[in-house]
This record gives sequence, C-alpha cells and structure tokens, in this order.
Amino acid sequence: MSPARLSGLIAVLVAGAAAGAFVLVLWLQFARGYEPCSLCVYQRLANIAVLLIVVMGFFWTRVARRGLWMLASAYALAGAGLAGWQWHLSAIASHAPEACAAVSIFRSGRSFGPWGKEAASVFSGQGSCAAAGARTLAGWPVTHWSLVFFLTCAVLLWLAQWLCGRQDRR
Repeated sequence: MSPARLSGLIAVLVAGAAAGAFVLVLWLQFARGYEPCSLCVYQRLANIAVLLIVVMGFFWTRVARRGLWMLASAYALAGAGLAGWQWHLSAIASHAPEACAAVSIFRSGRSFGPWGKEAASVFSGQGSCAAAGARTLAGWPVTHWSLVFFLTCAVLLWLAQWLCGRQDRR
C-alpha cells in the first residue's frame, strides 16, 4: 500500500473515531444521565475540532493536508491535556467534589429550532469535574477513555502526516 493511501486511511480512521466518540458522549449524557462538567464540554469542542480539521484535510493539497493534520493533532493534545487535568481533579478531589465553573457555549433558544434546549445542553456543563471524571464506562473511568482517545488520535495524525511527507519526497 502506498504511503499516501495509508495516510488517508489513517485519517479516515481518526475522523470515524472522533465522530463515534462524539456520539458516545451524547449517549452518555442523554441516555445514561452523565451530566457534563466544563472540562467535558471543552473536550467535546476539541473532539469536534479534530473531526472538522481532519475532514477539511481531505479536500486540500498534500502540503496543506499535512499542516491541517498537524493542527488537528495539536487539538487532540489539548483534549488530552484537559482529560489529564480532569483525571487529576477526580483523583485528588473525589472525597470532596467541588463544582467547576459553569460553562454554556450556546444559549438555548429558538436558534436551534424545536430541540433548542437539548442542542444547547450538549455544550453546557455545570456538574462537578471530579464527579464527572469518576464516572465509568466498561469498568474504566471516562477520563481515562478520553485521554487514551485523544493521545491515540494525536499519534495517528502524526503518523499520517509523516507518511504523507514521505510520499512528497518521492
């Protein structure tokens, strides 16, 4: 398989994983009742940034694609940093969880149509970061899953841009 084809396949994998992760957190919030905190919301924004930037890379030339994928990996590292900080907060403050600062990226209202409140709640968090970080999925805290997800995305994007660069040198 050529390096260019492999790098594209890796980027498709990252985009699919980012979309799947976003659907998963929506399921956790609305089906399981896991209220997001402010750090959860910022991780969602990093996830969306990774998804959108990787997808944008498919429509640009190879040099621009490499730059976009490096930018997406920077957002993935930012998400990993947020997940790591939330892991730290849940580890040290689980015995006395303090409420994080409330965050609301979008106001609920008519701008989202009939689902205004639900759509706006995806990007608003008011729960405790320590309590949110202590919730589990498949026996492992959600913060751990988030950290692994973001670090894996960053490494895969570095690999994809490196492979794309190898193809350019040929």
